[in-house]
Amino acid sequence: MDNGDALPGGKSSPRRRFQKRCMLEVLSVCLIIAIITIALVFAITHQKRLFTSISGPKIGSNFADPCFIEVDGKYYAFATNKFVKPHSSQANVQVATSDNFKKWNLTGIDALPDAGAWATGDAIWGPDVVQLNDGTFVMYYSAQHILSIQQHCVGGATSNVIEGPYLPLSTPLACPLSHGGAIDPDGFKDVDGSRYFVYKVDGNSLNPRTHTQNPTPLMLQAVDPTDGISLIGSPIKLLDHQERDGPLIEGPSLTRVNGSGPLEGVDIYVLFFSSNVFTSKFYNVNYATSTNGIRGPYVRGEKPLLQTGDNNGQLYGPGGLDVGLDGQKVVFHSGIRRTSFIRGMWIGDIVVDNRSISI
Repeated sequence: MDNGDALPGGKSSPRRRFQKRCMLEVLSVCLIIAIITIALVFAITHQKRLFTSISGPKIGSNFADPCFIEVDGKYYAFATNKFVKPHSSQANVQVATSDNFKKWNLTGIDALPDAGAWATGDAIWGPDVVQLNDGTFVMYYSAQHILSIQQHCVGGATSNVIEGPYLPLSTPLACPLSHGGAIDPDGFKDVDGSRYFVYKVDGNSLNPRTHTQNPTPLMLQAVDPTDGISLIGSPIKLLDHQERDGPLIEGPSLTRVNGSGPLEGVDIYVLFFSSNVFTSKFYNVNYATSTNGIRGPYVRGEKPLLQTGDNNGQLYGPGGLDVGLDGQKVVFHSGIRRTSFIRGMWIGDIVVDNRSISI
C-alpha cells in the first residue's frame, strides 16, 4: 500500500493539497459556466420579440376579433360589439374605415342592427365580411341562441353595400348546440372560385357543466359560391386543441399562397388560430399549414406567431388575427394597458415561406 501522499500525524502532502485545490477550481469554473448557460437560455426563451411589420393600436378602444376587407381601394374593418352586457346600447357590429390601411377611424355605424329571430340580440361576436361575385356582401357572425343563451351559433346576413345594414337569415348557418355551439366564422374564397367559411365549435362553453375539457375543433363548411350562404355538404374538422393550447383553439382565418423552391407549384393553405383563454396573458396567435388541399391535414407551426410580450412588451394576449385576400395584410387585437377586457386593433404584414410564417 502506497502512503506517499500522507505525512506523519495524518497531514496531507503538498501534492494532495494541490490536487484538491485544482479540483475545487475546476468545479467552480463548471458551476459558473452552468449558471451562465442557464441565464442565456432563459434570456433567449423569454426575450421580447420585436416585429417592425406590425403597429398599433390603430383603434385604441375595444375593437376585438377584427376582420377587414378592401372594396374599391378603401378598407373596412368590422369587430365584436363593444360591450357584451345584456341590452347594451352599443353597436352589435362595429365598423371602422381607412384609406391607406394605416390610419383608421370608427364610423359609429352598426352594421348588424338585427341579429336575427333565432338570436337574443346580445353578445354578437367575431364578424367577417366577404364580397360575392355580383358585388353584394355577406356577413358571417356569431350570436347567443334564444334556446340556450350560454351557447352561440353562426349566422349569416346580406347587404348590397359594404357598411350595411346587413339583413340576417331566419336560421343560423352552424348551430351544434349539443357540442357547445359555434363561434368565430371566417369566409374564404379559393382560387377555383369555391367558397367556404371556417368556424370554431365552442365546446369549452360546456366545460363548467361537464367538468371536463370538451373538444373545440375548427370546422370547414362549403357554401354555394353564388350566394355564400347555401350550405354544401357537411362540415369537416381541420384541427383541434392540444395540451399546449390550454382548453381551446378559436378565431380561425384561412389564406392560400403559392409554394416556392421544393414546393414550387404547390398550393399552401395557411390556417391561423388563437390558443388559450382570451382573458389571460397566454392567449396568442398560431398557425398550421396544408400542402394537400384545403381539407388538410394541417401541420402546426413550431412556435406562436404572436404572443404576450412581443414588440418590446407592447402586446398582451394578442389574438383574433384576420388575413386579407392578398395573403399579406393582417389585423388582430391586443389588450390595452395589459388587460384583455379592452382589446384594440393592430395591423401588420406576414411573410409566408412555404410552411414557415413570419411577421
